[in-house]
Amino acid sequence: MSRFSNLSESSVSSPFVEATGLVWTAGQKRIIDSVDLSVEPGELVGVIGPNGAGKTTLLRLISGGLNPTLGEVRLRGHRIGDMSARERARQVAYMSQDSSQALPFTVMDVLLMGRYPHLNRFEHETAVDRGRAREALAAVGMQGLENRIMNQLSGGERQLVLFAKALVQDTDVLVLDEPSSSLDIGHQDRIFSMAQDIARFGRTVIVSVHNLSVAAEYCTRLVLLENGTVAASGLPEAVIRSDLLDRVYAVRTLVSPNLATGSPTVTVVPGRARSRTARVHLIGGAGSAVNLTRELYRMGYQLSGGIAHEYDSDEKLWRSLALPVESVGAFSRVSDEDVARASHLVEEADVTILCSFPVGTGNLGNLRLAGNARRLFIVNPGPDEVQRDFFSGEAGEAFEHLCSRATMLGYKDIVSMLAAEAAAGAGQF
Repeated sequence: MSRFSNLSESSVSSPFVEATGLVWTAGQKRIIDSVDLSVEPGELVGVIGPNGAGKTTLLRLISGGLNPTLGEVRLRGHRIGDMSARERARQVAYMSQDSSQALPFTVMDVLLMGRYPHLNRFEHETAVDRGRAREALAAVGMQGLENRIMNQLSGGERQLVLFAKALVQDTDVLVLDEPSSSLDIGHQDRIFSMAQDIARFGRTVIVSVHNLSVAAEYCTRLVLLENGTVAASGLPEAVIRSDLLDRVYAVRTLVSPNLATGSPTVTVVPGRARSRTARVHLIGGAGSAVNLTRELYRMGYQLSGGIAHEYDSDEKLWRSLALPVESVGAFSRVSDEDVARASHLVEEADVTILCSFPVGTGNLGNLRLAGNARRLFIVNPGPDEVQRDFFSGEAGEAFEHLCSRATMLGYKDIVSMLAAEAAAGAGQF
């Protein structure tokens, strides 16, 4: 990414940030409470946490924009509180998340503000300074806009200019507060990839991030804040865990590896309507029950699933929702013992739904399981849904027998019927 990955080669040796016992109060409330944080050269540390957790306040304390009520911050071993504003600005660049200010300056004017800490009192910017500014602007994809007025730019464009200004400041420490909140995914990747490059060349980057999947993908280490304190700190895979996130964010999450990179990705499990007393058991396979599960879960039904093969997408979804599930090993045959073990789920359900999936000797037991249903719906698949094929005459005969006592409907019709019956019966069938 051009020279901006190693702008300060002479300072690569030992920059670091150390915060000890940080406390910052507003009135009687502790916004930051006893926070310790040490960041070494070459690290890209992400600060995560819900709104109001203290992320912005912590970054302002680290960069010297706020004075701590208690504790101290040291830059390369020196107390930041003992430094002049110019000395501090030579070591740490701070990018605010607020890019909404309608500044009456050109883009070049703003970029050159990043050079002021390096100029003497009456010294003017040089051609080298302007060259650095243009190079930073090109690095963030904004080349050619040097003479545009800041208040004529979109919020995302202003954010890119402010990030370029932080680069131009040429410091060993970059503190970035939500640097990509107004950016599309392409520019988001550009900024975080550049931050990675900056850290790889020995500088220190500390960034607050709302998007947990982005934080896990790009950061070398994460710090999770909860009510101004550190709830967890460590490698992304040690912090991005459902047991931690569910408690701190007060939601249910599903953490799974990114298929391309292996880094943790976070999905919020949708909230549910008020729980209905009706119980629905789903018999699926090959992902045929995914859509029904999601819709009925959101509607508040008590669900169970199986018999499922491990690692099938139906089984993974049911387990992520913590539903009662009966499973067998991947590629295993569903035995009579498995059917007996799962029968209580079907017998306790008000309705059992047999989804559309291919049936062979390995999962024929699921058709026998459906035969225990008090009331059986069979999904009649549409053209874009998993089709029901039979790989043995026995499977076809068993299915025909089930059809003689079941109601066959399309997926959406089943949902509509269940909703109408539940509403008429105050949540029961």
